[in-house]
Amino acid sequence: MKTNCTPWVMAIVAVVLGFCLASCANNSTPVSEAEYSTKIVGRWQGMVGHSKETMSINDDGTFVCQLQPMGFIANTLSEGVTETINGTWNITGAIITLRITGAKNERLRNRISSSTIVALKKDQLILKTDSGETSPFRRVYTFWPGVY
Repeated sequence: MKTNCTPWVMAIVAVVLGFCLASCANNSTPVSEAEYSTKIVGRWQGMVGHSKETMSINDDGTFVCQLQPMGFIANTLSEGVTETINGTWNITGAIITLRITGAKNERLRNRISSSTIVALKKDQLILKTDSGETSPFRRVYTFWPGVY
């Protein structure tokens, strides 16, 4: 295929494309286990089972989690329906423990859930449950500098 681009234009396009690809790579270094309690604070979004989960982990030891069921039926019949769960969290070693103190669903209240932090980087969190299910999360940023 023949193009009308000069070699300079092609070189510029290649350099810009290279910078774009390099900026997309997740080259952040892993967070040490000793820093988990401070570096995990922020908003995270991922898929857990068949639900999209957005959780805010606050520096005061509380969390708020919104679960939105995904899939054909959930997306067409109950669009926008979310379950909000809140409570407290703490980290011991690589284990994060969530104590649920508030939920619309009665069976979730007063439950305790623990997961192992498999990986924590600036923008990536991977949790593993006791049953072996692994859930990846990405940090959600707001438009305000310094606020997650």
